[in-house]
Amino acid sequence: MKVMIDSNVVIDALKPNPNFESGAKGVFKLMRQDMITPFVCASSLTDIFYILEKVQGAVKTKDTITALITAMNVVSLTESDCTDALALPLSDFEDAVIAVCAQKVGADCIVSRDAKFIKAKTAVEVITPDQLLARFMGQ
Repeated sequence: MKVMIDSNVVIDALKPNPNFESGAKGVFKLMRQDMITPFVCASSLTDIFYILEKVQGAVKTKDTITALITAMNVVSLTESDCTDALALPLSDFEDAVIAVCAQKVGADCIVSRDAKFIKAKTAVEVITPDQLLARFMGQ
């Protein structure tokens, strides 16, 4: 299963937040068990770096980003992708970029905890980490 992972889920797994940590770490567990093929937008890596660097410093954050690049498929962003994202009926440009990248790689779903993104009409279904985990329960 191809899964585009929103930056908020990555951050929740790496900079634990008691409210969201369990689901995010569950997504990473699926990655480690090769149950999903994970994707992340290249532009999301800059956001992830910015937030993690404040907590763990630049050196450790560079190591973290290197590990993410190794563990996930990084989807490049082109001018056309940006134009396509702007044309989507989403008010959040970052969400629109993720939606375009997900469609570009043929993702089965996007995993996010952004309630507004989850409710949005996109070509690729947007679900929560817990919803993704529920799809694998009993397998």
